[in-house]
Amino acid sequence: MLDTFRLNTYSKTALSILSMLCLLAINGTTLFADEVRYYDFEIIVFENNDPQARLTEIWENTAQLEKPEKYIHLNSPYPGPMPSQFSPKHTFKRLPRSSYQLSQEAKLLTKNDKNKILLHTSWRQPGMSADTALPIHFKRNFISTTTVAEQPIISEADKPVAETSATVPTSELKQSKSVLEGYIKIILSRYLHADVDLTYTTGLPVATTTTLTAPAEPLNQEEDQIIETVRPPNVYHLQQTRKMRSKEVHYLDHPVVGFIILATPYLGKTLKAR
Repeated sequence: MLDTFRLNTYSKTALSILSMLCLLAINGTTLFADEVRYYDFEIIVFENNDPQARLTEIWENTAQLEKPEKYIHLNSPYPGPMPSQFSPKHTFKRLPRSSYQLSQEAKLLTKNDKNKILLHTSWRQPGMSADTALPIHFKRNFISTTTVAEQPIISEADKPVAETSATVPTSELKQSKSVLEGYIKIILSRYLHADVDLTYTTGLPVATTTTLTAPAEPLNQEEDQIIETVRPPNVYHLQQTRKMRSKEVHYLDHPVVGFIILATPYLGKTLKAR
């Protein structure tokens, strides 16, 4: 009789413990699902000004970016309703320069005259699946000024018999515009993946206002008309997907446009849903 009582007691106790473990497992799964991993990302985009690098490939000047249906700008409102598990304070927010970890890499790049930093920024965002990941849109404009030396044209009839001094060349300042634009999408699955699609366009004309004055006499089409050859802009396209490990610096290779990225887990912890 006593043994039967003990057996029933043990059975009830075991059943209670099993029920408690199942409940804890369910709660633990729910808690894990409610936790979101956040990362700090830092990128450097730079131009390699080595003329030989531009000759390594034939560049398509018609290359264009494919505009995603949904994207975001850093520090801008979330497009549409933000998922409840994301913290607004840590979702696509730009980080201050004091938090940069690639400053040494930036210094090394600028020490070389052939490199020009086009973009250096950092932000925080949650890890997002391939179905929910949002591309970040970036765009930067640059104006460059170059000095072009011009040698005066002197006909044979105007040349003196004996030249006592060399002809002093004149110079002209020419401006051109360059545009860096693209999208960067971070996907978290088993690993982090960076999906990068950038174009860097150089040789664009700078918008100016020109006043035209009618000449006093009609131009001689054969002698007086000056025809200026306008070269099409150069478009360099960087489109790559890179699997990343956090806390490691990754470099996307390109003859003209270099891309460096670093992912760091935010404080090495997770944040609970709000």
